[in-house]
Amino acid sequence: MTSSFLFRGQLKKFFARYIADWGIYAIVCVVLYVLMIGSVMPKNPNVRLHEIASSDIQSPIDAVDTQATAVKKQEAMGATPSAYVYNSNLALIQVEKAGDLFDTISAVRKEDKITAQSTPAQLNAAAGKVSARLAASPDTKISNTTMKTLMTASDRDLQVAQDIVSTSIYEAMSGKVGWNDLESVQTKASASLPSSVLDDSMRSALNEILRAYITANYTFDPTTTRQNKQEAASNVGNIMIHQGEVIVRKGELVTSDMIRQLKLVGLMDEHFNIIPFIGLLLLTLFITAVFWLEFNRFRAKSGETPLKYLGIYVLIFLGMAVIIKICSYLRLANVTGLTYIIPIAFGTLLIRMLLNERMAIVSGMLLSLIGSVIFGVSVKASLFDAPTGIYLLFSSLAGAVVLRGKQTRPKIFLTGGIIALVNVLAALSLMMFQNAQFTLSETGMTLGFAFLSGFLSVILASGVMPLFEAGFGILSPIRLIELSNPGQPLLRKILLEAPGTYHHSVMVANLAERACEAIGANGLLARVASYYHDIGKTKRPRFFVENQLDGVNPHEKISPQLSRTIIFSHPYDGADILRKHHMPKEIIDIAEQHHGTTILRYFYAKAQEQSEQPIPESEFRYPGPKVQTREAAVVELADSIEAAVRSMKKPTPVKVENLVKSIFNDRLSDGQFDECEITLSDLKRVEKSIDETLRGVYHSRIEYPKELKMKKVNGK
Repeated sequence: MTSSFLFRGQLKKFFARYIADWGIYAIVCVVLYVLMIGSVMPKNPNVRLHEIASSDIQSPIDAVDTQATAVKKQEAMGATPSAYVYNSNLALIQVEKAGDLFDTISAVRKEDKITAQSTPAQLNAAAGKVSARLAASPDTKISNTTMKTLMTASDRDLQVAQDIVSTSIYEAMSGKVGWNDLESVQTKASASLPSSVLDDSMRSALNEILRAYITANYTFDPTTTRQNKQEAASNVGNIMIHQGEVIVRKGELVTSDMIRQLKLVGLMDEHFNIIPFIGLLLLTLFITAVFWLEFNRFRAKSGETPLKYLGIYVLIFLGMAVIIKICSYLRLANVTGLTYIIPIAFGTLLIRMLLNERMAIVSGMLLSLIGSVIFGVSVKASLFDAPTGIYLLFSSLAGAVVLRGKQTRPKIFLTGGIIALVNVLAALSLMMFQNAQFTLSETGMTLGFAFLSGFLSVILASGVMPLFEAGFGILSPIRLIELSNPGQPLLRKILLEAPGTYHHSVMVANLAERACEAIGANGLLARVASYYHDIGKTKRPRFFVENQLDGVNPHEKISPQLSRTIIFSHPYDGADILRKHHMPKEIIDIAEQHHGTTILRYFYAKAQEQSEQPIPESEFRYPGPKVQTREAAVVELADSIEAAVRSMKKPTPVKVENLVKSIFNDRLSDGQFDECEITLSDLKRVEKSIDETLRGVYHSRIEYPKELKMKKVNGK
């Protein structure tokens, strides 16, 4: 039977810790994916060629416009001028070539003995021989007529002709001669031939030679030109279609180039693309992983955290994601700044009050990221709406970190004012950053909605908090502070019906709160539980020594067994009273457990004296249960120590210290903390804290002169 019970317990624990946890995380991942899937759904705009666009269409991504880039490169290449090279040595080369012509003619004349009387056949043969010898320079063609004229000229005339040609060629090509200038340079050189020393036939021959040997020395450089054009093309950057750039403006005629650009950025794709969906899945898994890591950090720091805290975290987190999704549709109303009313600080405020500040900060960051994705759904927007994401980040962080100290409801509304101010400043800075047009009406509406968001967040948080407290059995700091108000009916009941117990409870509260804070436990819970832990004594207040103001002790008239029954009943009477008034379970448990299974030594010893038979110790032990939490353990110690110190005559620091150690050792050796997670190290710190607090209460007091005089008068 026992093994079966243990197996069921282990199975239940395994289910709660792993199966339920992972199931909840899977639900979180699925819900977030569904909420954000609109950002990656195809956003094909309803546009047609040669129709008027009904709205602006922006690019959702950065893309390279290859066609526009190619056109731009061609324009750059066309605008790059051709390169030319100047050959300053070409004039001498051409002079040398002309000299070779005359030398060849002179050599052939001598070989063939050509004279002015030579026959046409001889002249033709000689001209052919000259042409054959000049074949190595195919770029220069001289007619037979010119060669015959030169071969029949006298040696003197031939030498003069050579000198004139050499000088004319050199002078004509001494500067830059391009192909466009070549004709005019040749004409000028021919016109400069001296007519006084040349007859018509010789002038005609030299004119042909000049036109043959004067050539362009400033010529096109294809290699350099090609390199220059290629460099100009490479300097042209890619023509980009940037994310958010307007491709089609409202009211414009849709052209084929616009359609081409829409296709390029994927807005006209008709085929399904799975890659964005995979990217969104990875982003969702990342968000869920951070969510999981943060809760496990909270669980590790807080000890064995019940599953209900995960439920609270999930409910708030997903609830805020849904609210962001709903608010994203406010854009359809076309009201300026309406989306700034998103109460995202509502979620981080709740997490801050119900869990802790770090979780609220991390959750605010994650919700801001989720919001930027959700608001990026519109065709006009990009995948991420950065301005909205930044606004949500500042607002959520304000909700997470602004609330400090004791979380009273008036302070929460003050927090709302601070959040509203943060929202206004964030919205205003974003408007300035985007260089928005500032008009009184639009700016006022935007900042007004941002301001309302802060108060809407705290109103929602204050309204929803009781639902979480009741639904999940959560004892929030606000609820604890409310319960610590002396005006609470049960506290007034203790004050009026058992004033000694009330004073004792206040002292226990002071000891317990400070001790809990020393070990990282919930000091506020310990304080409030201490106020109520002895409320059961109000049922029979006169049977407890702190309420016997007249010095009459009813226990002297009854048996130890009856006294035991009356004393034993007060923790359980108190728990019943607290239950009837729907007090939090944590306070009820501490009231019921604050004596554990300790022994009622005074009445046990009294019963032993009056009985002839030995009495089992178990009859005078509280039924329990033993303390289950660190706060309950601290309250038990503070309760017993405060009562013991109160009964001491003339307490001194040494006496108090010894008493504290004695009670600690007694409770520890009696096994009163066996079912509690408190450690020996914690107990040492608790002992030190209680001892220091009591030293402050029972310190040695200086006797003033008036008191000394009074003692002398009274004979003391």
